[in-house]
Amino acid sequence: MTGKSTKNPFDWSGGHPALDFVNTLDERPLPAPIERLESYADLVRFAGLAKLISPAQARHLGRLSAPDVVRRARKLREDCFDILAARNHRKKIDPAAFRAITAAIRDAHAARTLLPANGHAIARHDWASPHAPLVPLHACALAIEDLLTGADAALVRKCGAADCAVYFIDRSKAGRRHWCSMNNCGNREKQRRWRADAG
Repeated sequence: MTGKSTKNPFDWSGGHPALDFVNTLDERPLPAPIERLESYADLVRFAGLAKLISPAQARHLGRLSAPDVVRRARKLREDCFDILAARNHRKKIDPAAFRAITAAIRDAHAARTLLPANGHAIARHDWASPHAPLVPLHACALAIEDLLTGADAALVRKCGAADCAVYFIDRSKAGRRHWCSMNNCGNREKQRRWRADAG
């Protein structure tokens, strides 16, 4: 995928933090996909880089260990992937996946509070306990809510490569983006077609 390094191993071609979250299971649908959320520290790193939590929160939470939270995050990710895949294949969406995501979103909203705001707004949302281990999970759940209920949902596409299950927002002018990355899947598909035509 694109833009990865040791400090930033995540795929950022989704165009929305919820899709980047779904894409943290790399190399789908190959037999041995690569798990980018192996630890709680990975989840915190992702949430920080995706700007779902503040740098100060990421620094504090990165010192914690919460294996149950990262397990729940991976389950939430797979529920979202299942919904996207069902929609992409025009299949019935699993009600259990919807119920699980609804519960995660409800928990996320319950973990927030209103605080006085500066400027035009009277109040703003913030976490009731900003350093609670569940905050990165809640932040990802709210990103999924934003994706599923927002205008961007109509623009979600799956990479056109048969061996890639990356999802992205197609904001191209013509609405015809096919690949998660032209430098990766796009070039590979062009080479395959060239070899097929040449053969």
